[in-house]
Amino acid sequence: MDARRLEFRELTLDEFAKTRFKSASFLQSVEMFRRYQALEREAYLIGVVEQGMDAEGAKKAQKRSEKGKIVAAGLVLMRNWHFGKKIMTVPGGWLIEYDRGDWREILKFLTSEMRKFAREHGAMMVRISPNITSEPRDNENRVVSGKKYLDVKQELMNLGYKYLGESEQVKWEYVLELPGKTPEDYIMEIRTTHRQLIRKAERDGVRVRELRGDELGVLKKIAAESGERHGFRDPEVEYYQSMKDAFGEKVKFLVAEIPEKKMRKEDRAEIEVKNGFVPLAASMFVDDGREVVYLYSGSVRKLQRYNGVYAIQWRMITEAMKNGRERYNFYGVRPVAGNGVYRFKQGFRGHVEELLGTFVLPVGLFGALYVKRLKTQEYGEIA
Repeated sequence: MDARRLEFRELTLDEFAKTRFKSASFLQSVEMFRRYQALEREAYLIGVVEQGMDAEGAKKAQKRSEKGKIVAAGLVLMRNWHFGKKIMTVPGGWLIEYDRGDWREILKFLTSEMRKFAREHGAMMVRISPNITSEPRDNENRVVSGKKYLDVKQELMNLGYKYLGESEQVKWEYVLELPGKTPEDYIMEIRTTHRQLIRKAERDGVRVRELRGDELGVLKKIAAESGERHGFRDPEVEYYQSMKDAFGEKVKFLVAEIPEKKMRKEDRAEIEVKNGFVPLAASMFVDDGREVVYLYSGSVRKLQRYNGVYAIQWRMITEAMKNGRERYNFYGVRPVAGNGVYRFKQGFRGHVEELLGTFVLPVGLFGALYVKRLKTQEYGEIA
């Protein structure tokens, strides 16, 4: 007799910490939940718990945990909107094992229960951006053979989610798979010019070190200059500090510096020198144990010839390899010919990943009317 039962409920911090899903990311982590708590933002840990299955399965489940097996989970963030309404966001999307044969049943149950949960908490919609790929792609952004998850996209729409394409969260990533690679062999695989610039930075005496907590303004200053140059908005120092407080040693802030005496004379005017070194570039990374994610970065434009960005990337890639990480995630990319950031990342010989995109689930009549007005934005439509 089938005794399987699904239960929707809030999870404890310990329960959420023990979940293991392929679609997990730093966005769906205990550390991020603690960060939201420290910032006094409304957030919840919710899950779907599977009880039983059959007599034998129930006995096994009881041995694992008397509370059953968690088959879906999510860190849910609340944001106040207008007219007393709220928007619920699941950064990185639901944690579900989409390779399970019954993932549709679990997703349907979760969606139904989440509508009730959202309504009870005054939310007019639930926004998700699943951390799974649509179709596998190569270094040139061509679709290749492999596991596809387009059926998840269709199922979400069948359940009432509206597809928004690119909205708020990264949809296109650039990833380097690390298993089996060593720094010694890998440096011969990357683009020749990348290898030459990495070695030139070493010859020029460029060093890479971690920024202390009281030095985060270095990253802010350099990222702000790059943001103004490239048209993106960089975070405030408070963001970096809140991430450091929540993630501890899992977040890395690096700076590439060159000895002043190694610089050309014409480059020494109006530069900031500290202990004989001049900052060239700075970056932020998160290491969640499975992958290293490259989040924010910037470089001093007039000092780009010293290749600080290359030095930082090489330092973190080699550390990721030595620490046994599965992936090095360069994160957001615009995979079109002529895009400088894409060209730079391509040189490391990884591949493009297209995530499913953003979806919103309307809640109530007001939510349905609001979501109906939202427009889908596909790649290339965002300036």
